[in-house]
Amino acid sequence: AEIYECSLNDGVMAGDVVALGKGEFAKFASRNDLSMNTYLWEAVSINAPYDEADLRWVNYFPTWKDQSTADQLWRSKAVELQAKINKLITCKKPFFFPMMSIARPTQANEKPLMTQVCTLNQGKTMEDAMAFRTMANTVANEASGAQTGSDVFMPGIGLSSGWDFVAMTTGTHDAMASMLDAVRDGSLRSAMAAKGLENPATCAYDMHRSHLMVQLQN
Repeated sequence: AEIYECSLNDGVMAGDVVALGKGEFAKFASRNDLSMNTYLWEAVSINAPYDEADLRWVNYFPTWKDQSTADQLWRSKAVELQAKINKLITCKKPFFFPMMSIARPTQANEKPLMTQVCTLNQGKTMEDAMAFRTMANTVANEASGAQTGSDVFMPGIGLSSGWDFVAMTTGTHDAMASMLDAVRDGSLRSAMAAKGLENPATCAYDMHRSHLMVQLQN
């Protein structure tokens, strides 16, 4: 995952960026046969110190070779398109995170996205965290009667301090609302306890609104 933290320029709305991403940017990616998926994460409710960005532009690549191919084409063939994007948003240099998919959600053009910025508790390992996240996703779907998906981001290049991993949970608006209501009414907590599940990490919870812009590989 290649993630850019960005701020909206004066007078620009997140929808303006999504329109360009779904339009000219998606056409560029398709025309050049790029193997990538791209989302815009619009900030909704974010904890410090990650609350400054208005949005996050997120490119997913299957391999570093795919990222390298896209990067070279972007720098050599997309000068005018880059200028159009720069009129809308101002972005920092990207971070690169290895990621593992736990369960895929139902695809949607727009969906709520919860991120959990986590530090492992004493004596716990990433193996413990991955086992918990896998079971937690299954139990959450059973308790809520909805289909959500989950990924885990590990520290990578450019940002690797202050946390051990970021867990991402997403799904359609209805699926995420059902899952959060299961949290609200305590049914998810009870289902977790019945399975003997205990989070091996301490996490801060953030909310984004995720917009699909490019989908060229699964």
